[in-house]
Amino acid sequence: MPLLTSVTKPAITVMPPAEAYDYDYFRNRVDAEVLSQAIAIRVFRIPLLAVPAGRTRRGGRFGADTLAIALAVRDVLEPFCGFPDLRIIWCDAPHSSYVVEWGDHPPATWADEQERLAFYGLVGGRSCAPSSAVSSCSPAAP
Repeated sequence: MPLLTSVTKPAITVMPPAEAYDYDYFRNRVDAEVLSQAIAIRVFRIPLLAVPAGRTRRGGRFGADTLAIALAVRDVLEPFCGFPDLRIIWCDAPHSSYVVEWGDHPPATWADEQERLAFYGLVGGRSCAPSSAVSSCSPAAP
């Protein structure tokens, strides 16, 4: 009989948004009212921001290296407002990983960088994504 092992649920910590490593990036680019509802999620050592959908922001996403982490992040976000239609997707570009998405479904490809920025409610600042058709699994999509 094969050995059965249990999967340990990863330790996830919810923190105030200003404690997120990427808070300044979003503070300069996202509507302040939406940002005030954001949640810093610490997986392992680095807290990253989960910014809810709302106002000018149609959707959001949070990357995870494993399915166990993606499931834990989804479970953490579920009771909070602004994270509707939580789902986990698999992205295979540029490297394989899971992504927790919420809000409207992003298009399979973006017409240009401005369309992507508008979907995520981002204004100003720079993005590392190319301006030609960008995959919705692009790491630059927050």
